[in-house]
Amino acid sequence: MSSASVINPASPNGTDVPNCLPDLAGEYYINVLARLHQALRPTTYLEIGTLHGASLEAARCATISIDPAFKLASAEPVQNKPFCGLYQQTSDEFFATNNPSAILGGPLDLAFLDGMHWCEFLLRDFFNTERFCRPDSVIALHDCLPVEAPMAERNGGLAITPHRQGWWTGDVWRTLWALRQYRPDLDITVLDAGPTGLVLITGLDPASTLLAEREAEIVAAMMAQSLEAIGLPAWHAAQQVQSATAFGTETMAARFLRG
Repeated sequence: MSSASVINPASPNGTDVPNCLPDLAGEYYINVLARLHQALRPTTYLEIGTLHGASLEAARCATISIDPAFKLASAEPVQNKPFCGLYQQTSDEFFATNNPSAILGGPLDLAFLDGMHWCEFLLRDFFNTERFCRPDSVIALHDCLPVEAPMAERNGGLAITPHRQGWWTGDVWRTLWALRQYRPDLDITVLDAGPTGLVLITGLDPASTLLAEREAEIVAAMMAQSLEAIGLPAWHAAQQVQSATAFGTETMAARFLRG
């Protein structure tokens, strides 16, 4: 997905289109991630869902990248790092047999989760990643702010506005809902990063087993949630979305760095 400009979706007669919001106004999420790397200066980084490598390129530290089907166009995303392990497998397969802290020589400072866009997958990716973090590490989630209903369908749908063809968030918004419901101890910041949001989570508990132990219950609760019933405007309002453009490097450092 490419960076999007702010629009006001409307039908030909000028009536607002149901289940369709304006494009998010914030800076493109890859640029926000790059700024997060600059602010936190992590020494260890893990990402799930690399594909072409745009998000991977921002890392300058020891890195683990997980994707079942890499499509790197060049070597640039893996350069400028002291170590970069590419694991061409699903995230479930990776965590079943690997310890990222052992591979990287310490806990994860920063992680970006952008794998399979179904809520149960992101839930597992979160609690598997959290196990290898410190309390003040940051885990970033992508795609939790869909701007129209079809992109939030589990298998995608026909976009309402033409420039959004191919945008697919899946139902990972449900994972954000579950984290708020079941882990109120987490410190969650939601940014309007284009095109479909960026969630930054800290205040982690590597020892917590709640999500893993109650996974079946949580998945059932997530699937009972309906974005149509909640309404897109109400969902966005409930997340207290902050401006990604205004969330500069100094703000990030002050917000997340401890000590």
